Amino acid sequence: MLPLILTRDPDTRRLAARILLAQSASTIGLAALFGLVWGLRHGASALVGGGIGLVANLFMTLMALRTVRSAGGALGRLLVGQFAKVGLTVALFVVVARTGKVAWPPFLVAYVATLVAFAVVPLMSGQGRDIK
Repeated sequence: MLPLILTRDPDTRRLAARILLAQSASTIGLAALFGLVWGLRHGASALVGGGIGLVANLFMTLMALRTVRSAGGALGRLLVGQFAKVGLTVALFVVVARTGKVAWPPFLVAYVATLVAFAVVPLMSGQGRDIK
């Protein structure tokens, strides 16, 4: 019987949780900022844009952290999760565009903020660790 490759590493799970938390915080913060400065439509647009980034990343994270039986299976899950993330993002962008009600600048700023959080949080988490 093949051993299971468990993604129960607490550091990996904590990092994933920190990324999702940072994405949530940036989305809520930007939605509040845009809403207070430019009105409800802009705030809602930022909330939707950040929400798309958050939901797509959550889906990929859940796929990638599932238990598999081999390294190849882990890589496969990661690739499928990444492709699903991109597909889900594109589909949700199309749905939003078809409504014609979105304010694009805050929508895109909040979406990009989730991408920045995805890149910056792991870099910040690596600070202070010894490189061997």
